[in-house]
Amino acid sequence: MTVALGSHASNNIDLNTLASHLAGMKDYASSATFEVLLPTSEFPVVYQIKLASTANEGDSLAAAEYLIDWKLEKDGNHSEGFSAYFPGHHYRYRDQRLQEYHYNTPNDAPTFAPGGDVSHGVQNQAQFCDLLPQYLGQTFASMMTDSTYKYTVHADTIISRQKVIAIDGVRSFGGIEALEYLYILDRDMLPLKTEFVSNPGQIGEQLITATYDYSNESTICTVNSEEELIELYPEVFERFRESSFRLENLPGRRLPAFTAPTTTGERYAHAKDSKFAAPTVIAILDAGVGSTGATVRLLREAIDNMPMQVDLILAFVSNNVDRIEQLTGEIRAGEHLLMSARGLARDCGVTDTPVILICDKNTEVKDLHIGFNNDIADFVIEKTALIAK
Repeated sequence: MTVALGSHASNNIDLNTLASHLAGMKDYASSATFEVLLPTSEFPVVYQIKLASTANEGDSLAAAEYLIDWKLEKDGNHSEGFSAYFPGHHYRYRDQRLQEYHYNTPNDAPTFAPGGDVSHGVQNQAQFCDLLPQYLGQTFASMMTDSTYKYTVHADTIISRQKVIAIDGVRSFGGIEALEYLYILDRDMLPLKTEFVSNPGQIGEQLITATYDYSNESTICTVNSEEELIELYPEVFERFRESSFRLENLPGRRLPAFTAPTTTGERYAHAKDSKFAAPTVIAILDAGVGSTGATVRLLREAIDNMPMQVDLILAFVSNNVDRIEQLTGEIRAGEHLLMSARGLARDCGVTDTPVILICDKNTEVKDLHIGFNNDIADFVIEKTALIAK
């Protein structure tokens, strides 16, 4: 570990005391910096997080009500999201998709306790919820009965010239150390820092640290209803809620990540942060629709008349290879022919075909065309030309 500990006289604080205090903490708020240093990277991945939680003793589903707001800047890309829980209701947003789970809904109820195990429920697997004091309390309680943990409580020690409480130790499986860990709390038992080294001394060693900050005046508060959450994130609920997600909301957003097989037996994969080599037209098609052949012809006609390179992805939701190849003929340079692309259609909100998406190199959807008409070629030429300006 990177922090040296010096033991001092005990003040009768043990792990059980810490677990009980943290698990029962009310009205907690802080910000935190969360860093992940991968063995293959020189610089860590750094999240900026805001945390709010309060112990929820009457709820058997989760240790706390919480709101977690996070942001990530990496390689010029910006990501943000949140997770929220109040009794029986869980919301999580990331990658421009809002998911929600409600215990009183029959289809959702099993996700709160899959196989009867509440600890594996969506509400307890939210990103960064293990940083909350109530969840730290659960972790400390489990450490006392789990023989894979070996730990020492330093009830009165000094780190960085500050009197603190620290717990350090290792977790081993089959005699092999899998994790080194360190928890630092202040004298009021507020968490200050956590540090984990997974696979210590191995090629895949990974360092994860979280540093808490209680000086930020812009901390957040927990919510008690959907209405309160909507007030905090109105645009997210308006544009990205799955129950009201519409294709028309897609322009201005980056294309969702997707994978689909090609007609030649390979697999095309588009990652969330990847870019296109050139402006790209994506056509979501169905081989069973009568206008599909004409749509492909008009798209190629448009691209042939462009003064710049424009790539074309023909993404069929159907999977009849012979029929697809009959409609498209020989694949040309700059084209990708995909089938079984139902996931892409779903994530874009496509309910009927054809749908034509105009994307720039950064994979942002600039415009779209729904349905077939003879103006498809003119639409593609006009909208794609705007990207080049």
